[in-house]
Amino acid sequence: MSKKQKKTKASDHAETRRQERFYADLSAPMIFAVCEAVALFALILIGRLIRTEQNAQMIRSLQYAALPIYLSSAGIVCLIYAIRNHKLKKARIESRRFETEIYDMFRDVIDLPYAIADSTGKVMIFNGALQDILGFNKAISGISIKEFCRGTNEKEEINYKSVMHRAKNRDLYLTESITDQPDEADLHASMIVTLAGDRRYEIIPYLFKHSNDNYYFLVFRDVEDYLSMREKYDAESAVVAYIQLDNLQELAQYVRADYRAASAEAENILRAWVLDMHGFIREHSRDNYIAVFSQAELEKQIKDEFDVQKRIMSLKIGDNSFPVTVSMGISATGSTLEAKEKNAFNALNMAIQRGGNQVAIRREDSTGYVFFGGTHKTIENNTTIVSRVSGDLLASKIREASNILIMGHSNPDFDSIGSCIGAARFAMSVIDEKLAENPDAPSIPVHIVVNKNAECFAICSAQLAPLKIYDDMFIERAVAKDYVSADTVLLICDVNNSYIFEAPELARFVHDIAIIDHHRMAGTLSFEPFLQYIEATKSSASEIVSEILMHSRYADTVHKEEAEVLLSGIMLDTKNFTRNAGAQTFETTHYLYTCGAHTNVVREFFNESIDELMLTGEFESKARIYRDDIAITWMTLEGESKPQDRVIAAKVADNLLSIKGVKASFALIKIDNDVVISGRSKGEINVQLILERLKGGGHFDIAGAQIKNGSLTRSCEMLKGAIDDYFEVDHHR
Repeated sequence: MSKKQKKTKASDHAETRRQERFYADLSAPMIFAVCEAVALFALILIGRLIRTEQNAQMIRSLQYAALPIYLSSAGIVCLIYAIRNHKLKKARIESRRFETEIYDMFRDVIDLPYAIADSTGKVMIFNGALQDILGFNKAISGISIKEFCRGTNEKEEINYKSVMHRAKNRDLYLTESITDQPDEADLHASMIVTLAGDRRYEIIPYLFKHSNDNYYFLVFRDVEDYLSMREKYDAESAVVAYIQLDNLQELAQYVRADYRAASAEAENILRAWVLDMHGFIREHSRDNYIAVFSQAELEKQIKDEFDVQKRIMSLKIGDNSFPVTVSMGISATGSTLEAKEKNAFNALNMAIQRGGNQVAIRREDSTGYVFFGGTHKTIENNTTIVSRVSGDLLASKIREASNILIMGHSNPDFDSIGSCIGAARFAMSVIDEKLAENPDAPSIPVHIVVNKNAECFAICSAQLAPLKIYDDMFIERAVAKDYVSADTVLLICDVNNSYIFEAPELARFVHDIAIIDHHRMAGTLSFEPFLQYIEATKSSASEIVSEILMHSRYADTVHKEEAEVLLSGIMLDTKNFTRNAGAQTFETTHYLYTCGAHTNVVREFFNESIDELMLTGEFESKARIYRDDIAITWMTLEGESKPQDRVIAAKVADNLLSIKGVKASFALIKIDNDVVISGRSKGEINVQLILERLKGGGHFDIAGAQIKNGSLTRSCEMLKGAIDDYFEVDHHR
């Protein structure tokens, strides 16, 4: 239908409505006149039918008077209704005049900018206030709303679907449903637009119908002053930071340097950094600080990628080979300073558990943490006190439990199984002590959830065969949830990523959970453990568990066979004490030696068959050098996959580090439909940060990832991209 036809049709409708109102106004006097005529006619008719001498004269008089009576009474009624209709007509005319004057005043005088647009976003009418803002000469237009409105930044476009949807949901103005429904993203689209003069306005839409078509009355509310004030408030809002110098005291003792001088120099750098941000900093304990500054200054530091870390690392201790490092936890989220302080403390713990030498930030616009740094490895902590406190807390929970479940990661290695065995020995020692104190107390069963088909498990279980207590201790994942009760305690060893737990569902069913691990935290946990002992400077989870046993009153309860399994975990992750082995690693190893373990026995755990040796050699022969000092190799395994196939990539990645000039290595192996990646480093390159980009994780110099349904070619390209990102974004090489 053309516009002319629509206009003619609308005019016909208006004329019909006027005629209907006219006839409705005359209906009352017409009905009265008809009723009166009928009554007079009925009286005359009755008189004629009943003729008597007494009423003959009366009937004649009535006949002569009927017409004057009818005319006079009908005239009076018509006059009354005519006067009434005149007043109503005058009122309607006055109303139309007022409507016109109010419309003209609303359009041209009142300072409330608005526009009327159709359902496609084409603007039909501007009022005077909006014309003045936009500098338009005509009130009638046919341009799109996108031509004079833009988003709050240059790349943002106006989403008209969102405008229509919000108008539709204003129930007071809803006339019919809108069929053009917006996407989920459209529902959250901003209604703030920028007009001429770079002032921001909020669009308030109202839906109405005209000639059976939908139109939108768009009111533009100036919110520039409000938004500017809000942005200023946000920029000046307080940010809380916890700052810790990583292992400075241990480092100074290690190289026999002046601790006080190094600490004072580091503190001066931190104080100058905070003062430059117009904030304040206070030392609350040795080498630990709390600082407060503004959100605007935090944004500047994020852009500078926390250059203060480099300034701290420029401090060298001893022979200039040991840089001082710093870790920070910063919170910009929280409704109160108390909440921000708590979030900052948790962020610092996250930074430390990821290995230190990095900044962890919790922001309003992110669901998790944002990390900076982590490109240099920190020196090993002295964790004697932490081990004792953790052991005491763990023992108290075990005493109150109804049963104990222990698990490591899927596809277990010697460290995962060894740490689980050590945790089981600790739990059984606590339970034996409780039963000795109270013989009538119920026994507390201990079970380890593990994949019994794994090659490493077969070796470890054979080693533990002389100990009858392990005959029924190992259970499969399929039946693990049947052992869960209200007071179950779950110990998770050598893993903190729930995606690779041996039985991830247990973490959902059990309330009391402890985590003991040496891998860096990849993200936040979906549960709150009562003990979260994650020490990324340790060589292995087996070392941490052995240290807990060593500093507890159960140190002499460890059997020779258990000590050898624990030692195998340490030897695996230190590659026979050639990597990540610190002073405490050897101290822990000495403790295991006193329990009966010996490296000559444990070394037998790692013997290879001739087929494995040949496969490993073929795998290594395909290695290529990338970016001068990174070795990458890949292979596809033919035939049915076996659990031990995943270990091959780890062995090859370890062996590639022996190549001269190689600082990091990656081995990719295609197993079934997935590609498994193992990464290793000599300590200069953080392979965990690289593989985190591929949804993996691990330790500074030992990490892994798995690409589901991937090809080797595509996985290699993804790995190279992650390596490039690491050097260009994190390391700036």
